[in-house]
Amino acid sequence: MRFLGISLIILLVFAGALAQQTNPVDRQVSNPITDTPNINPVSPQQSVALPKLRKKPALPPEGGDGELIVYSDHQTVQGEAGKRILHHSGNVDVRYGIFRMQADDIIIFEEDHRVVAKGSVIFDEGDDQRITGATAEWNYKTKLGWFEDATGFTNQSVDGTVLYFSADRVERVDEDDLIVTNGKFTACDEAVPKWSFTAERAKIRVHDRLSLKNARFRIKDIPVAILPGASLPLKALGRSSGFLLPTIGFSGSKGLHVSTAYYLTLGRSADLTLRGDIYTSRGIGYGMDLRTRANSRSYFNGGFFKVQDRILGHKKDAAHSDQGGSMVYAEGVHFFPHGWTAAVDYRQTSSLAFRQAFSEGVQQIISPIEVSQVSLSKSFGDYTFNALARQQVISIPNIRERTRAMPMFTFEKRPSMPSFLKGVYFSFLGSGGGVSRHEDVDDLTLYKSNAGSDPVNTKGLMFRFDIYPQLMVPIHTKYVNFTATGSARVTHYSNSFDDMRRLSGETLTRKYGSFTFDVRPVAFAKNYYGKDDSFKFRHVIEPFATYRYVRGIDNFNKIIRFDYVDTMTDTNEIEFGVTNRFFTRKYTEAVTPAAKRLLKYARGLPLTTDDTYSLTNTDADSDGAASANSNAKSGQMQPYEVFTVTVREKYFVDKTFGGALIPGRRNEIEPITALSFYTFGGVPRRFSPINIDATYRPQRTFFINARMDYGVQGGGIRDLSSTVGFDSSLVKFFQTFYYTRAVTLIPSLAQYADPKTGKEVGTLRGSQWSPSIFVGDRGHGFYGGASFFFDFENRKVTHGSPMISSLFTLGYAYDCCALAVQYSTFNVGVRHENRFTFSFRLNGIGTFGTEQPGFGLR
Repeated sequence: MRFLGISLIILLVFAGALAQQTNPVDRQVSNPITDTPNINPVSPQQSVALPKLRKKPALPPEGGDGELIVYSDHQTVQGEAGKRILHHSGNVDVRYGIFRMQADDIIIFEEDHRVVAKGSVIFDEGDDQRITGATAEWNYKTKLGWFEDATGFTNQSVDGTVLYFSADRVERVDEDDLIVTNGKFTACDEAVPKWSFTAERAKIRVHDRLSLKNARFRIKDIPVAILPGASLPLKALGRSSGFLLPTIGFSGSKGLHVSTAYYLTLGRSADLTLRGDIYTSRGIGYGMDLRTRANSRSYFNGGFFKVQDRILGHKKDAAHSDQGGSMVYAEGVHFFPHGWTAAVDYRQTSSLAFRQAFSEGVQQIISPIEVSQVSLSKSFGDYTFNALARQQVISIPNIRERTRAMPMFTFEKRPSMPSFLKGVYFSFLGSGGGVSRHEDVDDLTLYKSNAGSDPVNTKGLMFRFDIYPQLMVPIHTKYVNFTATGSARVTHYSNSFDDMRRLSGETLTRKYGSFTFDVRPVAFAKNYYGKDDSFKFRHVIEPFATYRYVRGIDNFNKIIRFDYVDTMTDTNEIEFGVTNRFFTRKYTEAVTPAAKRLLKYARGLPLTTDDTYSLTNTDADSDGAASANSNAKSGQMQPYEVFTVTVREKYFVDKTFGGALIPGRRNEIEPITALSFYTFGGVPRRFSPINIDATYRPQRTFFINARMDYGVQGGGIRDLSSTVGFDSSLVKFFQTFYYTRAVTLIPSLAQYADPKTGKEVGTLRGSQWSPSIFVGDRGHGFYGGASFFFDFENRKVTHGSPMISSLFTLGYAYDCCALAVQYSTFNVGVRHENRFTFSFRLNGIGTFGTEQPGFGLR
């Protein structure tokens, strides 16, 4: 009861104006299958299209411009012309333009343009609004009047919802405003509505909003909340300023969490959301979200969220640390005139502890990387200019590494054939700007033990300039295609490492040349047919081999690493592999089942029993037959790649990469990272692991991808990852899994093993799994889902539960509202929290329990 009491107080405080839900394009949850507990539990699956409105009224308008059209069973007339009193009875129907009044008995006073109606009064204004009553009076000149013992409905809102009302009296005080006395309002079309608002006095502004005074919110006619005032949107445009319905949740670590927001429209192309949060056991939060759209392609979103921690509940002490902080975000793209394009993707969080404690998504909590960048670019002909400012922060145990490129200018020429070099393609890449790297370390001794040197701190910006011209010569023969590529590269650094890997002010210039020779034989293909000679699939084999030689980088260990450009090393290698592709045939024009059956029939393909029945009973007379025959004749059938698997490997002639690879250490260098995301650079080796990448997508709604590295010099499977997704109208499933091994080296390489673990340096045991499932339609009936995130290996070491996050959702959607409850858990880093959230949606008004503070956090 205490929780319910607090909830009612919150509704009293914050229930001012309730903003209508924002545009359904922005509110749509296109993929509720996710490993983060951020599924909107009650957001209906809305169509982007506007509600279907009738193109013309149910009855054509009659009368108007002073002419009143009346139909009735009986009529009497008194008085002279212009001042007559006309009494109509029996099925009276009065028309005046788009206005229509029906009643058992109607008296018309021509002199003052009044219509007085009694008995079963029905008043319509086009198809948007209807008012019924026992008695009514209406002036067909001023369009003003009143209705006693009235019921009615308003115009449609953006999602097609109609708001119904009943009242003791409804008075039309001007063309757009209705005053309602002792009224009840709901979107539920039933005698005892599931939810309703009642008010002693209310004002309806047509096509705008409903304003209530001294209102009661009722469930099944039982009052549950008292509202001194509320404003409910009736706009069909879908954007209306006002307070969003508050969110209420509860967790043991944060106490009662109440979040409210004020939504402000800024014209047709921008809006602002101001947010406030109370955590009764922690503190307060506040934030802002700005959204703008300059045109159909350009947009900008930005905002911030900040939490003042430990000002409520336990004060800061050794057992209760202050995890407050802030985050700022900005994202957007703008297309300027004359081909200029600007883009921003900025995320800045004050600390990892804040992100873990107050973020709503598990990926935000566990991700060690935070990247921010702003760019400005222009393409003209074969050339592109780009200006970039970028920052990347990696937070891992004992170290936080920050690298910056501010700014970095790039000029690129795409491959093209010069007029004086037939058959040769020339390209060019040049860049220059300021870069920096800074490492914050908690335990310096541990860092030196792992890295073998002091932390890197360039303090201010240093400069890097890079020039990279390239020539490419393709050679085509009947059975094999060859591509020879030669390039040179010069990179200048304003600072470098000395022989002890300490930062030095000495400049450094890296110069190297490279040669690549790519061999692509013609693909081998074979078609496979069924017993009835019908086509089944085509198998295509595409072998390839690439020789790569890079020489001249004899100062690799003096280069400060900022990004992939600085990981280039000498190499003499051959990459070889084969890609297998499996194709079926799919129709590009026939998208409905009926059209596909007709197309099969038109092409003379085998038909199933169901196909034959459908053609006989439904499809044969449809208008699609002609188009199906047309498609058949024009060959609108395309190959569809249903399964692909690529197997590749590298052979290293130079297994130390010119001395850049240091045995017994983790080496992240370009010849290795270009093949696999997982490292195998702890030891010198001739053969890389075999890399396998397979994707199976039999239809648009289902796919499987799997990747694996298999060691050929012992170790077997080194790593494995898989992704599975299924997305249908009623069932959605998604899962990701990855597994890595700490590899035991073969005896001849055992000397390079990590002395602490006896395993290959850089290889770790790891196993994480993230499954999610969602069942049902959030717009109708029961629905629910669950998502989990497991970390098996790390929790095995600490003897903890492998589940670090979970979310359970159960809800039911009625015709006019929806109810849902969520239970979520977090058990990772500084976050140990179990939380309940109750949610409900009122059709045509808004959603309670789904707004999250600072959507940039998600």
